Amino acid sequence: MGVADAGDAANPLVWKRDDGALRRFVEAALWICRTGAPWRDLPESLGLWSSVYHRWRRWCLRGWWEVIFEALRPSLPADGLLLLDSTTCKAHRAASGAVGSTAAAEALGRSRGGLCSKLHAGTDGAGRILRLIASPGHHADLRYATTLASGIPACDAALDRGYVSAPLRAAFAAEGCTVHTPPKRGMVDPPAWDPVLYARRHHVENLFSRLKDFARIALRRDKTRRSWMGFAHLAATMINLRIAESGHRP
Repeated sequence: MGVADAGDAANPLVWKRDDGALRRFVEAALWICRTGAPWRDLPESLGLWSSVYHRWRRWCLRGWWEVIFEALRPSLPADGLLLLDSTTCKAHRAASGAVGSTAAAEALGRSRGGLCSKLHAGTDGAGRILRLIASPGHHADLRYATTLASGIPACDAALDRGYVSAPLRAAFAAEGCTVHTPPKRGMVDPPAWDPVLYARRHHVENLFSRLKDFARIALRRDKTRRSWMGFAHLAATMINLRIAESGHRP
């Protein structure tokens, strides 16, 4: 007898859930995410590496790590503040060559640093992660701004100069959100912005430092976007839970 994956409860033939085995599975996934080690190096105390890997892959394909993240993330941004930015993650040589797919589909691209992926994030004024999106490393941040902010009821958004765009400001204003971005040098008729609110943008930079403490994210080893984002959503969930436990407020 084995242990069924979550979501199989509707099946009358479902096996009895083993909470201890489920906990070991999550701990094994966290160990791989934190250390960045190959699956074959998984300690025996955390389970047979091949079984853990195949279960991990099933959860990724079904989108369950993202479901868990969405279920536990805050529904409203702290202080009505939204912070957007991205970070580049170097791709390991093992990340390329997914069978039957393309580099663009797997969020891989080439920039000056070589093969890499970008992780775009939206956080609130308390540093809690609201949304994550993966893209090829050479894509501009601006093209993902509206998707990152979609459905998040923010009053203000603090963005860096990479997001300076009149259409973006208009799109945010239509949703009742004011963009605070320092103008580019030599910009004609620069928009108004609040330096005090913009100074709080350090929360999103701190987030990327925390995310990259998970070596599997900092150095992407996964061939597929789904697997890499599975680790990203797992790490993001843990970060949000830690902030909630500490009761951190800016």
